[in-house]
Amino acid sequence: MWKGIRELVDLLLLWGFWYLGSFMLMVVAIVYFIQSNQPPIIKQYHTYNAVQVVEPPKRVLVEREVCNRISGCQVVNGTCPTCVVEKVWE
Repeated sequence: MWKGIRELVDLLLLWGFWYLGSFMLMVVAIVYFIQSNQPPIIKQYHTYNAVQVVEPPKRVLVEREVCNRISGCQVVNGTCPTCVVEKVWE
């Protein structure tokens, strides 16, 4: 009976040694991998969105002479008596 208990204890100690050893080996490997790995170089590209604002053409009030005759202007003393000055938006 003592021989069976002794073999069971030996088996548990051997299993614990292998389990603990593999766990410690995994921890050491992870720490080594983290320590030896260089941090990545992160390039930050700044992009600028250029928006062209197209300004609508400015409308200006212009005075223009308009002749009311279909046949055209009849110039008397350097002026046309039938022409009318109108204000037009351009």
